[in-house]
Amino acid sequence: MQTVIHQWAFPGSFEHLATLPRQELVNDWYGYDVEPAAEFCFATDGENLWFLASRKQSATIHPDAKPGEFLAELWKYDLAEWFIASQEGKNYWEFNLAPNGAWWASCFSDVRIADPSTPVPMSVETYSIMTDDEWCVMAKIPLNQLDGIDIRDCKLATTFILNTPDQIFLTTADDLTGDPDFHRPSSFNCPVLK
Repeated sequence: MQTVIHQWAFPGSFEHLATLPRQELVNDWYGYDVEPAAEFCFATDGENLWFLASRKQSATIHPDAKPGEFLAELWKYDLAEWFIASQEGKNYWEFNLAPNGAWWASCFSDVRIADPSTPVPMSVETYSIMTDDEWCVMAKIPLNQLDGIDIRDCKLATTFILNTPDQIFLTTADDLTGDPDFHRPSSFNCPVLK
């Protein structure tokens, strides 16, 4: 599935992000229907990458997750993720976003090999709206802190882990063979900049 990145000719905002059309993931890793669908969208204003994820269903969040704070192992609970890779080379980034706005990120120098020499983005901002029946979370990530990535020449995959504790896995990536594994940069798609 090809991902759209909306291009703004003005500084972005969470308010503008919330008005953009959303893409849907309606099947899990194994092809089963997902009701309700997971929704997402991306945008860039040339300075930042903006990401929105939402679902019209309650979420189970990591018990230590605090809005806007960095926390590892968010993937053990419900979350939205994206992976962005350079077209050239093997490096890629993983970004996790919990429904309440907690986040985590890491740069990888190769498949599942974290690059400790590349610092995580420190100017990430998040915003979330949660009710008993739905959630919507957004993040703003400075592009200059995504070392090695050119938004105009990259590969991207959006992923979700949902329905904790009976987790289901959703992705826009092409390769869905074997057990769920989002760390397959060769199967990420080139996004469309609109």
